[in-house]
Amino acid sequence: MAAAQPADTLLAGAEPLARFAEARALALDPTGALYVVDAGRGVIVQLTPDGLPLADFGGPGAGEGEFDEPADLDPTTGLLWVVADAGNSRLQRFTRTFAHLESLPVHRADAAQPGGAARTVSIGEQAGAGQAGGRPVAVAVGPSAETFAVDAAQGVVLKWDASRRLERTIGGYDAGAGTLVDPVALAAGEDLLYVADAGQAAVVVYDLFGGYVRTLAPGRAEGVRAVTLTPEALWVVLPTRLLVYSRSGRLERAIDVRLDEPLVDVAVRGGALYLLTRTRLLRARTS
Repeated sequence: MAAAQPADTLLAGAEPLARFAEARALALDPTGALYVVDAGRGVIVQLTPDGLPLADFGGPGAGEGEFDEPADLDPTTGLLWVVADAGNSRLQRFTRTFAHLESLPVHRADAAQPGGAARTVSIGEQAGAGQAGGRPVAVAVGPSAETFAVDAAQGVVLKWDASRRLERTIGGYDAGAGTLVDPVALAAGEDLLYVADAGQAAVVVYDLFGGYVRTLAPGRAEGVRAVTLTPEALWVVLPTRLLVYSRSGRLERAIDVRLDEPLVDVAVRGGALYLLTRTRLLRARTS
């Protein structure tokens, strides 16, 4: 018997916490600190759970610790951060005190090999602005310290192993049902990888080796912006709606969000739901 469609709920009256020039992504670390990628200023903004500013990291440029159109950040290990530095065609890795560790170039040729093969990248190899040609717009660190990134230039996900060797391409033209069209965001769980594909208006699910598992919300995730994992659920971020799936893939809730700007990203901690638009961070309750 088909499961009943969950009734829509409505979220309004969220509390504003902070403002930004052009926000692209939102993340939480294990301590509860918030991070907003503000591409308008080329910085990562660190905030308390109440939205009070703690520090700005980075600044415009192509050097170590500088960014050109930063697009995403993963601080979830609590020990290091990985930043998708889209305009500089690289990922940058930092300690939690923002000491630069290395840069991983994202080359257009990395995703061009038949069968998903990928070039090995040596530790510490640097990519200057525009040299590599890829465009990493999303990043996630997996449970075994592997790194995944969406390369928007070629519409695939790249995977580096724990030693930062580029291991494989996911979602390429030969991936069958798992072929990606226009991936824009991703999240890595303990055993599954979730990729938001705006071209399919869906979330494509893989195992951590790139094997296709299933597709969530096919054709219903129009304008999908981001995906966020909690221990209990996957949150799919649309411009004016949140789709909440159980970790088994069942749609549990659809939450309409009424704000004066489209949603960009969300983060969830305890009973707090943090909502990011292009210029604002707001806080609401999850229930």
